[in-house]
Amino acid sequence: MNDSNEPLKCPRRIKYTIMKFVSAIHLVLILFSHNVYACSAAYQYSLFPLGSSMGQIILIEVEMNRYLSTPDQQMMRFGDQMNQGNQVIEVRWKGTVRLMRLEQDSLRLEKDLGSTDLLDEAYAKTMQGIFEEALHVAQKLPLFEEAIVASRGICHFDRSCSLMKLRIDTTAAKFFVESTENGYETASKEVHFSYETLKKVENTTKIKFTDFKNIDKDYQIDFFRLWSPQTVRRYTIAGQTVLVYSIGRGDKSRYTLSKESKRKHPNLADVSYLVQGNDVLFHGQRFDLIQIL
Repeated sequence: MNDSNEPLKCPRRIKYTIMKFVSAIHLVLILFSHNVYACSAAYQYSLFPLGSSMGQIILIEVEMNRYLSTPDQQMMRFGDQMNQGNQVIEVRWKGTVRLMRLEQDSLRLEKDLGSTDLLDEAYAKTMQGIFEEALHVAQKLPLFEEAIVASRGICHFDRSCSLMKLRIDTTAAKFFVESTENGYETASKEVHFSYETLKKVENTTKIKFTDFKNIDKDYQIDFFRLWSPQTVRRYTIAGQTVLVYSIGRGDKSRYTLSKESKRKHPNLADVSYLVQGNDVLFHGQRFDLIQIL
């Protein structure tokens, strides 16, 4: 019992643990606080390999934002009023599609396929046409060899999915995506988020995520924990094995799709299977990474 009049002091270690817990909760609450106003808002950075030219990987890069549009075609901003009476509010995707060449670890523009601004309900049909155009352009490149899609596993943001996994090294504050496919269990790719992905989080949290390695280590790890597995695709391209991982984060409360239990073996001749980049969570992000084994 404390018989003095001095207030009881919280041990430093307990105080630090409490502060870490509060910081983690604070980060999550900030990132999802805008759902009330713009739950359809989302961002995707997607990569879709088509083949190889002169020994270099040729792929489609899709970078788009999902937004709500009012009847007078004005983009709604976070916090704008959602009540528009009987008027229809459109869910749309706006951004760029580019044909890229992978040179070592850098992407170089092969052809700009233009800017897009399309309805979410017309996403598959519109994007399939763009993807077919990209494949047609790629086929004319020197010594082009089409990719063979050996397998694709879909997790639909379910962390219990057995087709791929996410791993966090809390000591080094590093984040990895890994394949669990037989023969490829050692495939592991460290996640380095794009500037645009981090900038969007920075704008929301006011934490300088674009200077990621210099922010508090606990923020880094808490940010890693927000992400879930989406898909893992394995390609054979000109004798090389290429893996593309898709991860995502966002509000899953309205999400109804379920993980698949087995991998599928699609055919690149039908690019329709590629057109699923709009499978992004409410107020979420989708981010793709490519790994050459």
